[in-house]
Amino acid sequence: MRMKCLIVSALACVCSSVQAQNLLDNGSFETPGPGFIEFASWMNFGNIFAADSGEVVAIDGVVSAKMFGASNGAQSDQVLTQNVPATEGELYTLTTYCQNLSSDALGDENIILAQMVFRDAGGSALETVEVDAIDVATDPLDTWVMKELSAVAPVGTTNVDVFLLHIQLGTDAGFPTQGGGASFWDNISLTAGDAPCSNPADLNGDGELNFFDVSAFLTAYNQGC
Repeated sequence: MRMKCLIVSALACVCSSVQAQNLLDNGSFETPGPGFIEFASWMNFGNIFAADSGEVVAIDGVVSAKMFGASNGAQSDQVLTQNVPATEGELYTLTTYCQNLSSDALGDENIILAQMVFRDAGGSALETVEVDAIDVATDPLDTWVMKELSAVAPVGTTNVDVFLLHIQLGTDAGFPTQGGGASFWDNISLTAGDAPCSNPADLNGDGELNFFDVSAFLTAYNQGC
């Protein structure tokens, strides 16, 4: 009976996954912050505002974060950032949802980025990885676009900064005008320890679940392994 239960248990263990904990606080921007802090747990710089359903329907909750450049001719940087503890050798995955509305479309001078910056105990940056949260040239309008960014924390890591960036380049970068536009963000998450999926029930490693896996298990069981 015990052997039968072990076989059933092994064959049932096929990449079952539990949703990893979000290491970020207030990832959907539902909780407002005090004073000049627009959203609780997030530091913000530049033009950062809360957007409700009158502007865009949130993917999670009722509020999303809105960023837009100053459009004054100079480069304008908008930043939302949060710092969390991190462990060297751990795999971290940053997931973002961002939207570019046709009613307030982003011009080509806008760069919309999500970043992870791994830091040591002294605050020095060890490694920076990033992804275009919105690619203005290729990503669709009026759609929540999901992007993921994964990296292993380098040796010496004690924390990681998550940055959501809306950079509006200036006329000195070769743009005769600044067309403007806004980026909308929601449902931001940072998870740790999500390794590539493996199948522990595929005991013979052929990529399939069948009798040969049961046979491999019985062989190992009879050998006392």
